[in-house]
Amino acid sequence: MILAALGLSLGHIDAETVGLITLVGLITIGVSSYMILYSHLLYERLSHILSIFERRIPHREEAGDNDFAATAADVIVYGLGRYGGWLVKSLSSKGLVVHGVDFDPENVRRWRRQWFSVHYGDAEDPEYPSHLPLNTVKWVVSSIPGLEINRTLLHALQNYGYQGKLAVTVHKDHEEEALQTSKIDLILRPFVDAAEQAAETLSKDLNDRGK
Repeated sequence: MILAALGLSLGHIDAETVGLITLVGLITIGVSSYMILYSHLLYERLSHILSIFERRIPHREEAGDNDFAATAADVIVYGLGRYGGWLVKSLSSKGLVVHGVDFDPENVRRWRRQWFSVHYGDAEDPEYPSHLPLNTVKWVVSSIPGLEINRTLLHALQNYGYQGKLAVTVHKDHEEEALQTSKIDLILRPFVDAAEQAAETLSKDLNDRGK
């Protein structure tokens, strides 16, 4: 719009052209705002059409993860930052089979060098749960704070028939209040609950269910 106004002042375009540019700009700004807000929902409905634009070979970070769904696990932890990393280590030390999922390829490689089962994935990817061994998993844990991220993960797991429990991480009170109305079994507060305490809660639930 600034360039259009400049063009008008220099006589390169007329007022009608400026009006058209302004109208198109206002419409696209308004539409794009809602498309960004509901991007995951739109993708789910349009994925079969958009598939023609996908590469035949997936991202190189996903190489070697094809057998992920066939590997049994007790717990899957999304996000391997400080809190999520301690959860993986604590749960593994208690004899549980834990898979980690992280969006950072370098982080995935670093954890693999320590002989942990870690895979490249995005909590906001509505199709990623299809790669998870959901038939054996008892707990899915998201150590990634964020209301919309965790809602997206919950919705994606439900779409793929996940029957286990879900724990999510929050940093703010209003996020916890909003998620309490969702089908979430445990809400973690990293600034209140230590990772070791959260691991103890999860492992105790798994042991009780195994009896």
